[in-house]
Amino acid sequence: MNKTKKKIIIAAVSLFNENGMNNIRNQDIANAADISLSNFNYHFKTKQDLVYAVFTYMEEVLEEQVYGNKVLIKEGQGLEITKAYFEFEQDFRFFYLDTHNILQTYPALKTGLQKQIKEAILIIKNLNYIAIGKGLMIPEPFLGLYDQLAEQIWVNNHFWFAQIQIRGTETATVKKGLETCYAILYPYLTEKGRHSYQKYLKNLE
Repeated sequence: MNKTKKKIIIAAVSLFNENGMNNIRNQDIANAADISLSNFNYHFKTKQDLVYAVFTYMEEVLEEQVYGNKVLIKEGQGLEITKAYFEFEQDFRFFYLDTHNILQTYPALKTGLQKQIKEAILIIKNLNYIAIGKGLMIPEPFLGLYDQLAEQIWVNNHFWFAQIQIRGTETATVKKGLETCYAILYPYLTEKGRHSYQKYLKNLE
């Protein structure tokens, strides 16, 4: 990706986060990127082209900052992975605040998102089973429960910023998001797991 394209994408993400995707014109993005509209149109002939490029950029950042961190995943550093995911969501919150409408407008994005969702749930499952091995979580009380738990955690994480906005609360911090995960996991954590989670949260203060 050349520098101008990346500059446009970063400017677009910033404006989308502040005002929502549908409220931003190409001219607004060009102004924010400090380029002419004709230069913008040279790189992105339509807003659809830009949106697809933004989504590709999101996938690259997600892979680099979250899913690509194989060392943390292998070591079972679930809290670090979850924190990185919340930070990613915060950086691209426009998408998580308006996922349904964006997919309705740009349906070609749906396949990529579904792939991301499957990968995210699989990572959560793996981290939970690693936590069992480390003595941080109790063994699965009955078959299939931790599959459902992984999906519940994904739902909480994906819609964290959206539900905060709907409720009109201004506390959509990464730490608060981690606290909601702790509440979901609490019944399944061992004493060692609860101590570890509490210590991690305290160190974020």
